[in-house]
Amino acid sequence: METKTVTINMEKEVLDKLRKLALKQKQKKGFLGKTMTEATKRYLEEEEQEEIRKRALQRLRKGYHMGQILIKHRSELYDRK
Repeated sequence: METKTVTINMEKEVLDKLRKLALKQKQKKGFLGKTMTEATKRYLEEEEQEEIRKRALQRLRKGYHMGQILIKHRSELYDRK
């Protein structure tokens, strides 16, 4: 997969924690990039799922037209009298 270089601004505390994690896990070059890519993918997936959820709720609220059967009494459903 093709990669692009991106410059981001990040809180110093967060960056320090990421660097400590990289040292702890003995990760080398590219750890921060991989971490940011994973975080971004997760964020995008969550946003996509949220959109899917919203559309599904809209469909439920709108409802479906199931035809029009007007039944006033149960006996109308059967041949019983």
